[in-house]
Amino acid sequence: MDISLPAVSSTAYSIAVAAERPPLWNPRAATLWGLLLSPAFSAYIHMRNWRALGQEDKAAEARTWCYMVMGCIVVSCFLPVAGEMLGRDLSPPSATALGLLAAWHLWGGRAQERYVAAVIGDSYVRRPWSKSVFSAIGVFTAIVVASALLTVILLP
Repeated sequence: MDISLPAVSSTAYSIAVAAERPPLWNPRAATLWGLLLSPAFSAYIHMRNWRALGQEDKAAEARTWCYMVMGCIVVSCFLPVAGEMLGRDLSPPSATALGLLAAWHLWGGRAQERYVAAVIGDSYVRRPWSKSVFSAIGVFTAIVVASALLTVILLP
């Protein structure tokens, strides 16, 4: 007796499977990438993950963290220039970035790691990192170049 089963590669089946297992970046890996690229990168990745999970309130919280950390990065790039113009050392402490990463992880990032582990487990489609990491490197490079140019322009 021949029983006809739905084709595993059918479009309807693929849509149903994708709805159950949203494509996500690994939340723990996102936090670890924040050590190298900045906590803003981690917050941005977590924001995108929350959106994929349908948690808009958590996505808004992660977006706030992202903007806050980016603001801190921009300010810390320009504080030495302002300090030089004023004849003072206004450079932020070197541990500022680690402090921001720790704060982000404790009050923002850890919630997603726990949520994904408890609700989804390992049954989600893993998103590739290459495009995101290269984009973050490009943004970081642009910030460094812009701050260097402003330093050269503002300080004769």
